[in-house]
Amino acid sequence: MSPLRPGVQHPGRFPVETAFVETVPAGRTLLGEIHFGASPVLPESLAHPLAWVGMPLLAGHASIELWTSQQPVVTQRIGPLTFARNRDVLFGCFAAESPTDFTAFEARVQEAYARLLTLVEAEGYPHLLRLWNHFPGIGDREAGLDRYMVFCRGRHQAIEVHYGGRFTGRLPAASAVGTRHGGLVIYFLAGRHPGRHRENPRQMSAYCYPSQYGPKSPSFARATLHRQGGADYLYISGTASIVGHESRHPDDPVAQLDETLTNIRILIDSTAAEDGVDCKGLDSVSCVKVYIRRREHAALIRRHLEAVLPPGAHRMFLEADICRPELLLEIEAVARAGRG
Repeated sequence: MSPLRPGVQHPGRFPVETAFVETVPAGRTLLGEIHFGASPVLPESLAHPLAWVGMPLLAGHASIELWTSQQPVVTQRIGPLTFARNRDVLFGCFAAESPTDFTAFEARVQEAYARLLTLVEAEGYPHLLRLWNHFPGIGDREAGLDRYMVFCRGRHQAIEVHYGGRFTGRLPAASAVGTRHGGLVIYFLAGRHPGRHRENPRQMSAYCYPSQYGPKSPSFARATLHRQGGADYLYISGTASIVGHESRHPDDPVAQLDETLTNIRILIDSTAAEDGVDCKGLDSVSCVKVYIRRREHAALIRRHLEAVLPPGAHRMFLEADICRPELLLEIEAVARAGRG
């Protein structure tokens, strides 16, 4: 393995790729693999990050989110954190039991974020680019709060302590979606070089939400633009039928899907206009993951979505719980573009 040299640029070669696959192909340099499904079917212990997320697959057979590297990789484990790094990015995973007790759960979330924030700083990849948060019972309520609100408070406390309260511009794209089974899984991508964190002009920034959504607002950006190696990748956060800060179209999955796609299009288009990237709306989407609350809506949502996605885009449809009870679906995506 050749030595890792920080900050080396590789024109035309992006340092990390993601795809949804049915099986892991041989001969690839892996950063990590995240398996989805109704029950865990994992290979034997591996050096790179590996986790199971308890969300049943609703279509197709590609149940593995695979992260690969164009560069040599070094892997390591520190307690519940496993990570792999190449010259430019670090991919890591925190997997642990998810306590049913709300106080213990909040402490677990705070611990996870404290660990991962310390790790990326210590390893020299201090810029978070993308985060995924999955845990069961996201809508369970206790003492006027649901588990998602408690998660947001634990995450916020860890971020506030780590950055000394000064984290404007540091919050990356993220998703927080409820599982049907399993524990707490947080996986993340961080870089040696910062991304450009983006907001959506038709939505209030999540970190500015009013107190009706919980004691601490969600700590994430709507997207993060990562520009490196001659390519631009826009990591789009979990996006739903929300305008301003309010949910739209209760009990109407098609209208919610249309609103969600409008949010994604505007986010891509505003990034293209303001950051000088050659994006072409939904035609630039290379990966899309769709979380669907009710299994009976899956076929309808899939047909509607297939009509607007580019043919080559990777797709995954999962049965999951969304952070607000009135929301029926959530979509995250990766858009790829050449330099404008």
